[in-house]
Amino acid sequence: MNVIVEIVAPIVALIAVGYGAARFRVIDSDGVRALSDVTFMLFLPALLFGAMARTDFEHIALTAPGAYFSAALALFFTVFAVQRWRGYTNDNSALHALAAVLSNNVMLGIPLVRLAFGEQGLAILLTIIAMHALILLTVATLVIEFGRAMVIAPDAPVPPVTARLLGALWPALRGAVLHPVVLPIVAGVAWSLLHWSLPAPLDAALKLMAAAAAPLCLVLLGASLAQHAISAGWSGVIGLSALKIMVHPLLVYSLGRWVFGLDQLTLAVTTIAAGLPIGANVYLMAQRYRVALPAVSGGVTLSTVVCALTLPLLLAWLG
Repeated sequence: MNVIVEIVAPIVALIAVGYGAARFRVIDSDGVRALSDVTFMLFLPALLFGAMARTDFEHIALTAPGAYFSAALALFFTVFAVQRWRGYTNDNSALHALAAVLSNNVMLGIPLVRLAFGEQGLAILLTIIAMHALILLTVATLVIEFGRAMVIAPDAPVPPVTARLLGALWPALRGAVLHPVVLPIVAGVAWSLLHWSLPAPLDAALKLMAAAAAPLCLVLLGASLAQHAISAGWSGVIGLSALKIMVHPLLVYSLGRWVFGLDQLTLAVTTIAAGLPIGANVYLMAQRYRVALPAVSGGVTLSTVVCALTLPLLLAWLG
C-alpha cells in the first residue's frame, strides 16, 4: 500500500501544480492551449517514436498482448456504441471509449510491476507497452477521423451510404496517418523493423523530450481541471473511472484465464496493467479535438487517486 501511494503521490502533485498555476492565473486559457499544442505536436511524438524505434517487434511474445488488447478493443467498441446510442457525438464517444481502456502503463505501471513481480513481470508488461499506443491511439484516431470525414454539410445532397463510406475512407486514413500521434508510431515501427539504430545524439534528444512529455501532460491536466468545472458531470467522471479501474481489469482477467489460458504471472501482470488509472494521453487527445475535456480530465484525476486503494486490493486478489 505504501509503495503504491509513493508512486501515485508525485502524479497527484503534478496535477495539483497545474491546477494551482491555472487557478492563480500563472497561465491563462490561451497559454494552456498553446502549451498543449506544443506537447501534442513535439514532446508526445518524440516519446512515441523513440519508444517504437527501440522496440524489437520481431521477438515479442503475443500471449499477454493478445489477451490484453482483445479485452481492450472489445470494451472500446462497446463503450463507443453505447455512448453513440445515448446520443453523444462521434468524437465524445470515441474519447470516452479511449478513457475506458488506455492505462497509465509507463508512469505507474513500470515501477509498480517491477516492485511487485520483478524483472520477469516487467518484461511481460513491456510487451503490452510496446503495442499500447500503436493499437489504442491509432484505433481511436481512425474512429474520430472517419466520423469527421462522414459529416455532410447541411445544404449538400446526401449520397448513398456506400458512396459516403468510400468517400470518407481516404480523408479519414489521410487524417489518421498524418496525425501527430499515429505518424510517429508508424515511423518508429518502420524504423525498428528495418533494424536501424538511433544515432546517439538523436536518441539523447528524443529521451530528453520524452522525459518532459509525461510531466507536461499532468500539469496540463491540472490546469484543465481548474478551467472546466466537473461538478455537473460527476456521473460521467465516476463512470469512466469505474470502467477503467474495475470493468477493464475484470474483462482482461476473464479472457486471460478462460480464453487465452495465461500462466499465473502473465495473468497477474496483464490484469494489473488493465487496472491502472486512465492515461494522461487521453487528456491530450481530448485537448487536441476540443471535446470531452471535463469528463476526461476529471476521470484521469479521480481514477489515479482511487487506484491508491484499488491496486492493493487487486494485488491481494491476484495473490
